[in-house]
Amino acid sequence: MKNAHERLGWCGFTRELKDSAVRVRLRLDRLVAEMDEDGSDGKAHLVSVVGGESDVGAAWAAALSNERFRIEGPEFGPAELSLGEKAECFRGSLNVPGQRRPVRHLVALSADMAATRLGGGVTSERTILAHSDPVFILFRLSERFGLPVVPGWAAWFTRELKRHRAITKLAGIACNPVLITGTKHDFLGWISLGLKRGLIHFPDRNGPVQWPAMPTFLSPQVHANDNCSGACR
Repeated sequence: MKNAHERLGWCGFTRELKDSAVRVRLRLDRLVAEMDEDGSDGKAHLVSVVGGESDVGAAWAAALSNERFRIEGPEFGPAELSLGEKAECFRGSLNVPGQRRPVRHLVALSADMAATRLGGGVTSERTILAHSDPVFILFRLSERFGLPVVPGWAAWFTRELKRHRAITKLAGIACNPVLITGTKHDFLGWISLGLKRGLIHFPDRNGPVQWPAMPTFLSPQVHANDNCSGACR
């Protein structure tokens, strides 16, 4: 955790009161954003902030009201982004040793990213993920679309994503997010063709699929030399 503050960004917005307006700034520890080519505009898909109770409550209301946040951080921004309509928010508390009061934590998701949950939005062509690890990508797609896959196919599946230009690197703070484009029908077609051509194989023995440990929301930042580097452009 040494120098952890150097990896954090800032999330600011204006809080309207009865007779005045107050500028609120919160520490931002995670961001997933889909930016335009010049990086001047875009949409936030995940915003994770920490702060005091009143400021986090104001951020929660702002996210649900589709207000724009001014976001900046290491190698990002500044840019003004919103989460779009039908954003989903989750609030919690973090107990910090030596502090009398807990720190409040807010995670806000766009409707697109919220749809990547198990069985969510199965007709959508867009899946937004916070990590680019090949095994993580295959696991999350298998959960969302109910794909019959095993971890050993992860490298092959990532090559198929690149070949079909179906993986795009997104902007992020403290994570390395990607956008996967494709439907369940597309992915099942790739799997069927891969099996027919002998590029992938079913396990020799029947039994439950054992997935290895994978990145989580609280995992450390994935660096530029990971499996997606140079391949998601």
